[in-house]
Amino acid sequence: MDTKAFTSFLHSNIPLTEFMDIQAETYTPEKMVLSVPFAQNKNDKNTGFAGSISALMTVCGWSVMYANFHELLPKGNIVAQKTQLRYIAPITSDFRAECICNDPESKQALLDSFAERGKGKLILNIQCFCGDLLAAEMEATYYITK
Repeated sequence: MDTKAFTSFLHSNIPLTEFMDIQAETYTPEKMVLSVPFAQNKNDKNTGFAGSISALMTVCGWSVMYANFHELLPKGNIVAQKTQLRYIAPITSDFRAECICNDPESKQALLDSFAERGKGKLILNIQCFCGDLLAAEMEATYYITK
């Protein structure tokens, strides 16, 4: 699936992503980059709205799970179980979330666990940038369940 098709998929299946105008910039199993325009994702202080930042980062992690496991586990349900988010700097323009997932052992452990117990987990690190500025970091635990 290319970035345009994945953006359409998100907008059709997760309505908030359309309202936020989330756009997939990179869509691979190893790297996901999602961006949003500042205009509809700011707060009354004219900085990035914390809810939009959190949602963007959560969807970015979910998207990595989808890219990695949807074809292998088409009936699996992807859920975020736990997130820890740290805001580092204010956001003052368009921003993006990035997640790199290049650990084959962790991916295989999820698949093995899913086969044995009907669920598997992966811990992802997601970063949010405003230009080159690191604005937030999230560690998130995602599960795939039957």
